[in-house]
Amino acid sequence: YIYHDADCDGAGANALSLWVLDDSKPNTTATSDLDGDGKCTYHARLDSTGGKMLPTSATWRMYCGPAEGWVSLDLTLKEASGKDLVLGSTMVSSAERGGMAASVAALSLAIMQAFFA
Repeated sequence: YIYHDADCDGAGANALSLWVLDDSKPNTTATSDLDGDGKCTYHARLDSTGGKMLPTSATWRMYCGPAEGWVSLDLTLKEASGKDLVLGSTMVSSAERGGMAASVAALSLAIMQAFFA
């Protein structure tokens, strides 16, 4: 799922507003902590102040496991035709980043699935 969360842990003070890519379905009636876990846990994030519209091009922070940790990844959404969307990103080979290319492909698939769900 990809969604905007105005306060990812629901604590209120010093709220971290961000776009989230996660496998937890967001609660569409909640105003904060949309995944209901009381924490800021997710697969990828994009810090945000507005949240009205998903940016079509931005640098996301993505967790690639304990070996890689958090990495920055440039993602661009492009309209191909009609409702079809294509995701472009800077790809890095598996040999260079220990399997990060597979993570990027999984992220690409997850974002596309979120748009077509």
